[in-house]
Amino acid sequence: MRSFADQLAGGLRSRGHRVYELTAPVVVARLAGGHRGLRKWLGYIDQFVLFPPLLLLRRRRLPSHSLCVFADQALGPWIPLLKHRPHVIHVHDLLALEGAFGEQPFHPVRFSGRLYQRWIRRGFRKGRYFLSVSAASRRALARHLPVAPLASEVLYNPLPPRFAPLAASVASADLKTSLPDVCNRPYLFHIGRNWYKNRLGLLMIWQQLHQLGVDVDLVMVGQLEPSLSAWIAQRPSLQPHLHVLDRASDQLIVALYNRAEALLFPSHCEGFGWPVLEAMACGCPVISTDRAPMSEVAGEAATLLPPCPVETADQEAWAYQGALRVLEVLQRPQNVRQHAREQGLLQARRFHYSDWLDQLEVHYQRALAMREHLCRCTSQ
Repeated sequence: MRSFADQLAGGLRSRGHRVYELTAPVVVARLAGGHRGLRKWLGYIDQFVLFPPLLLLRRRRLPSHSLCVFADQALGPWIPLLKHRPHVIHVHDLLALEGAFGEQPFHPVRFSGRLYQRWIRRGFRKGRYFLSVSAASRRALARHLPVAPLASEVLYNPLPPRFAPLAASVASADLKTSLPDVCNRPYLFHIGRNWYKNRLGLLMIWQQLHQLGVDVDLVMVGQLEPSLSAWIAQRPSLQPHLHVLDRASDQLIVALYNRAEALLFPSHCEGFGWPVLEAMACGCPVISTDRAPMSEVAGEAATLLPPCPVETADQEAWAYQGALRVLEVLQRPQNVRQHAREQGLLQARRFHYSDWLDQLEVHYQRALAMREHLCRCTSQ
């Protein structure tokens, strides 16, 4: 969200708009030092005790023509404080909220998490103008709003300009420095560590490929959780072919997309599906799930797999069928590969940053025009 807020602020400033940013101060959380768990809990004091008075003070000082922008619907607890001001709420995904209501079978949420998500929902239900990063997110939002808002539109995320095709020599040089073992090897690529990325399904498809005799490595960005490490430990024949990076620089990620045989991204669900867009922009073939928003972002430029079944007994057959689809992509003749690459590059151009800013300004101007309506609501 920090990166998204920077995109908003930087883009608007480049268009001549005056932008003020307000975030919760980091005061009490500093007392935790390097203890991550304690820092998280102390951070709640900064957010929910220290921040609301600062927000109320800023509200009193806002010029009358101001637009209040919430960079994420998860800021719901603070939306009621500004609900009578012209505002826009950006909606990224509601996966945690769906988990809290039992709508995500792969992600049960604990009691404290369910309470927190209900608090978030209670707050963003006060909103009047929503911009969702995909039609899938907009549909999910609609299920949680008691009445239709004044506006609920889709504004797809913009593509950062760093994601682009590289010369083969440049991409190989970047890989040689960080991953010399895969520099001259064919590999599939995956990035992301959240539960909804379906990394177990990814590994199962890759295992099926090896059982089919396909000699292809797998590069993953995102440290493995203990359950996946245990899964790999039980399959020693796969271990030399798996390369896991806890983190990677932007430069290395772009190089990995450029050199990969394909992005294998069998995600359960997403808010937007960044890796799909990033891979296409780098000329990398995309293999993802036939479910929005992945299918929205990819258009006709990706190979799509059926969603992973919930029942464990059905997952091996799903992984085998997925491996066959991946094999089809890997065995494409060169002219077919080139056509798919061009399709992906063309699809990625639809997410140009300047076009996104144009649409953003239109929506923000419309939201500012809500002032008269909100004033009437306040008087009632």
